[in-house]
Amino acid sequence: MTGHKLFFALRPDEETAERIARVVTAEHEARGLAARLRPARIFHITLHYFGYFPGEPDAHVVARAERGAAEVVRPAFDLGFDGFTSWGDERASKHPFVLTGGQGLEAVRELRGALVERLVAHGLAAPEHGYEPHLTLRYDKRPAPVWPVDLAGWIASEFVLVKSPQGLTRHDVIGRWPLQG
Repeated sequence: MTGHKLFFALRPDEETAERIARVVTAEHEARGLAARLRPARIFHITLHYFGYFPGEPDAHVVARAERGAAEVVRPAFDLGFDGFTSWGDERASKHPFVLTGGQGLEAVRELRGALVERLVAHGLAAPEHGYEPHLTLRYDKRPAPVWPVDLAGWIASEFVLVKSPQGLTRHDVIGRWPLQG
């Protein structure tokens, strides 16, 4: 049986994901870099990662996550990106290359804080490390140069609970929660 990753995320619609991929590809090519992007259909911003489960995600974790998510009341919001960067030092074997955003992702940080608060209230563990919202575009063996960009994102009108079968480059949405306009 295939294992799964389980996480909450914000996801662009298909047209927006393709637009982001086109802009990012052009930015790469302008700098003489090969884009080698992840499929646009799995572009997302992770809000909370529960981890890897060897089989199906734990039903108790999913139920508590769904109850917590149902209690989050936040408005819909615009999000945008202001830079490309890669993470990890020279010794790392895999460098995530990501879109980041300062003010353009502040509402993402606020949503994530509200979500984590409700998850903890339902008995789920709080995240152990800091959080920097980002959209992962690709992974590379070498770090990529950093450069600024002014890239519109999308209007976040919902967040989703995703289970991702290991190794299949697929995201199965198992729950959706609207952000009120």
